[in-house]
Amino acid sequence: MFLNEYRGQLKEEQQINLAMAMVRIELKSNMEALNEWLPYHEKVLNNLNESLNNNAINSALFTENGEMIWSLMPNGVVQRTLDNGSWQTLKSSSLSSAIDFDTMFTLSKLYKHQAQGVESTLNRILTILSARESLEKKNQRSTVILLRNTFNEMVSQEMFLIEKYKQALNEMGIERAKI
Repeated sequence: MFLNEYRGQLKEEQQINLAMAMVRIELKSNMEALNEWLPYHEKVLNNLNESLNNNAINSALFTENGEMIWSLMPNGVVQRTLDNGSWQTLKSSSLSSAIDFDTMFTLSKLYKHQAQGVESTLNRILTILSARESLEKKNQRSTVILLRNTFNEMVSQEMFLIEKYKQALNEMGIERAKI
């Protein structure tokens, strides 16, 4: 009986280690994505500011046919997205109750920042770009202003979230040593 209990504990510990390793991999991947996004979004922000400062033709986002002019955002908005699958799986499993409360709290806050910050702002940018009003010539300048303001917010959120990822990964490294 003792041997079966020991095997059960060992299996649970292995599952916890695997789940936490998957979350760490996900956080590192998300941080890499943000580290790719940040300089590009700073460039887009600069392009939008320059377009507004030049005042006229350069602030157009769309052609007369409604096709996007990609000079302001040559690579679109983002090329890959942030993930939360490992976190969602861990959070909904029974393993979450065996993980240190501080670690779960840190991860919960981090993924909340990700969802309510960067992901939400990304959705706002996509909404602005896909809005019918954005296609109208008379709204081009105000659309560029909206995009500039939203990209400015996005850049700030990316810098903040990168730091939060670093802190969480550091804390998880310390927690890993305790297991």
